[in-house]
Amino acid sequence: MWIQLNDQIMPEERAVISVFDRGFLYGDGVFETMRAYQRRVFRFDDHIARLIASAAALKIRLPRTPSQVIDDIHHLLEKNDLNDAVIRVAVSRGRGQRGPRIEGADTPTYVLAADTVPDGLRMSQTTGIRLGLSAIRRISADALPPGVKHANYLNSILALEEALQSGADEAVMLDANEHVTECAAANIFFIHRSCVHTPPPSVGILTGVTRALVLALAKTATLATMESPFGMDSLLAADEIFVTNSVIGLCPVRSVNGKTYAAPGPVTQQLISLYSAQVCADTGGIH
Repeated sequence: MWIQLNDQIMPEERAVISVFDRGFLYGDGVFETMRAYQRRVFRFDDHIARLIASAAALKIRLPRTPSQVIDDIHHLLEKNDLNDAVIRVAVSRGRGQRGPRIEGADTPTYVLAADTVPDGLRMSQTTGIRLGLSAIRRISADALPPGVKHANYLNSILALEEALQSGADEAVMLDANEHVTECAAANIFFIHRSCVHTPPPSVGILTGVTRALVLALAKTATLATMESPFGMDSLLAADEIFVTNSVIGLCPVRSVNGKTYAAPGPVTQQLISLYSAQVCADTGGIH
């Protein structure tokens, strides 16, 4: 695999960073994960806008302009001979002085990677995934800004590992007030009486690019939508459940804590079709 590190594309074994890089030492960085279809990045403008906002919130200077980033992606896809791919853009604060102070860390590290779509993705999208409630609580918005897609991912890692150990595929995470927030690596939706429900930003979620698109598609299809806090009781009482992120798109949920659901249910299937049509219209690819 070929990787872009700062200004150069190189084999992955040569793409190394300093052991003193703050991204390695402290998770002091930001990133975005995107999908490419037919070498066209889906919703690039939305992703790059969030990367810019995340970097600004953490006072990290982005070393590449949006036009440079999209050019970098196209060159890397060509170098790796990939048409459909998962793309990750990561920027750390770079090397600085010892300790948490950011003073002196003035040269950010930029890493761009493109990889194949995960094995089993189509199966998950077809048959659905299993969710398990995690005991790990989502970090409070007062402690770490939830709208920033930062490299400090330990909260999600621990929740996901707990879910996998329990036999689930993904974790459901609550906040300190017992509200459902999101999954370890996805936003969550449920359908009740044809209304599309999802947690609001106020409960401390990362507002995903796919999440925003799904809400917009639901409204164009005249489906009722509701963004309001809810607990596990409401989730378990749902007619249908699905999760979203940029890699999986919309993925139906077939069980939560062992309770089974239609996967996909009729509303979920309608939204999957609308999402696939949007991917095709924007990129010429098929989701």
